[in-house]
Amino acid sequence: MSSTQPFKVKSIDHISYAVKDIDKTIEAWSRLYGLGPWSYAENGGVDAKGRPWKVRMAFTYVGPVQVELVQCTEGRIFQSRFLDTWGEGVHHIGFYVDDVDAEAQNLVAQGARLLIHDPGRFAYLDAGGVGGAIFELMRKPG
Repeated sequence: MSSTQPFKVKSIDHISYAVKDIDKTIEAWSRLYGLGPWSYAENGGVDAKGRPWKVRMAFTYVGPVQVELVQCTEGRIFQSRFLDTWGEGVHHIGFYVDDVDAEAQNLVAQGARLLIHDPGRFAYLDAGGVGGAIFELMRKPG
C-alpha cells in the first residue's frame, strides 16, 4: 500500500483465550454454555534462544466464529506474559484479511506495534494505548 488507509474490521473470525488448564476449561464451558464439539492440536518447537516450548490447543465454533483455547505445557510462549500479568482470559481477536503482509504494514505505518509475523500467513499487532488489545490478522482459508 502506497499510503496508509484505515483498517476496516468486517467480521470477528477468531477469539483466542489463554488458559492454565485446557481440560477444566473445556469441561466447564461445555457444561455451562453448551460449547463443542472441540478439536485438538499440539504444537511445539524451540524459541529464538534455543529454549523448547509446547502448547495444547482446542477449537470450537460459535456460529462462524472460531473459539481457540491455548495452554502452555512446556517453556514459555506468546501467551505466557499475558497469563503472568492478567491471568486467564481473552488473549487476542482475529480477523481474516486478503493480504496479511500489506495490512500489517499499513497498521504499523499508523502506529501499531508488530508483535509476531509469519509472512503471508498471520500477524499479531498491538495498537497500544486504550483497550490494550492484541489483534491477529489471518490469511483467509482456501
